[in-house]
Amino acid sequence: MTRPTVPFSFEVFPARSSAAALSLGHTVQHLAAAGPAFISVTYGANGSSRESSLELLKYIRQHTDARPLAHLTSIGSTRAQIERLVRDFWAAGVYDFLALRGDPPRGVAEEDVDLGELHSTVQLVQLIRSIIEEQSAITGDIPHPGGQVCIAAFPTGHPRAVNPRDDIDALLEKQRVGAEFGITQLFFHADDYLTHVEKAREAGVTIPILPGLMPVSTSAQLLKVAELAGQEAPSDLLAKLTEAGGYAPECGIDHTTQLATDLIAAGAPGVHLYTFNRHQSSLAVLRELGLLTTHPFEKELV
Repeated sequence: MTRPTVPFSFEVFPARSSAAALSLGHTVQHLAAAGPAFISVTYGANGSSRESSLELLKYIRQHTDARPLAHLTSIGSTRAQIERLVRDFWAAGVYDFLALRGDPPRGVAEEDVDLGELHSTVQLVQLIRSIIEEQSAITGDIPHPGGQVCIAAFPTGHPRAVNPRDDIDALLEKQRVGAEFGITQLFFHADDYLTHVEKAREAGVTIPILPGLMPVSTSAQLLKVAELAGQEAPSDLLAKLTEAGGYAPECGIDHTTQLATDLIAAGAPGVHLYTFNRHQSSLAVLRELGLLTTHPFEKELV
């Protein structure tokens, strides 16, 4: 059954080599042709991928019809550095942002992290929002859709949260200072998302919260992303991948499709797919959901 009113979006990350960049350009073209609400681009710890992130955002802006959304982290940065970066993004035609505190650089313990001048995502949202308002006042309007700030949500709990209520309080505070929607970190069970959203609504959170899902292809990938998310890998999916020799994209597609189906039926406002810079599985999920009815590269997707 076709659900044309359900929006979907994708996440990609900057390529780490020239060969990977060529492949990523191909992937971005496929993803953009599907008609997403936006394509988000990640940003490395301490701005380690600043230039490559900006180049990828420019590519999306200049060579596709998709709306680019820039991840932006505050950890280890001064206020002036962040202000300059937001203005650089804006000048490049990137008007939407995902505000994140950010993870520590690889090999740096949490207690040794340089937080920078902004000590919370709330302060980062406020800063981005003030620059958006400044820039839109200069231009007289904001390109539509554009000028939005989104934030991360944590259905299974933020690693630094002392108790579950901390995550809800954080959502409320980010909403108060101007966040307009949220995207969840990866999760594997519908109840994780639905319970989190229910508690958020009861507390007064009104912004849309998009479920973030990843159709994994290998058992190693599943174990890695589960560890990064601080969760146990779903035993049924892990068993299927293992039985198939460790590589079985169809298993990840089936699991993600069923999860997305349950979430959409329960009222999720859309689906955000972590692509791992591969378009085939993400587009296969959309096709199974009835959200990808036509595609200019259909022969290549078979």
